[in-house]
Amino acid sequence: MEIRFADCIHCGGQVQERTATREVRWQGELFLVEQVPMGVCNQCGERFLKPDVAKAIDRLLQTRKATRTALIPVLSYIGDAA
Repeated sequence: MEIRFADCIHCGGQVQERTATREVRWQGELFLVEQVPMGVCNQCGERFLKPDVAKAIDRLLQTRKATRTALIPVLSYIGDAA
């Protein structure tokens, strides 16, 4: 069953349900939550979470039980790096 989303509040584009990875900063740490059902605007790419999904992510963060870990490269912006 597809969840219906309203049009994008930023650009008016059509929002469709997709599954994607959500990046979350919580208590000074970066977490990646995979396979999150969310609405994604086809025009501007803005992402929207339903309240029950946001609450489920909050519960996941509180348990801190990661299924795996990943190294994340960190880059520093230095003006015209090209």
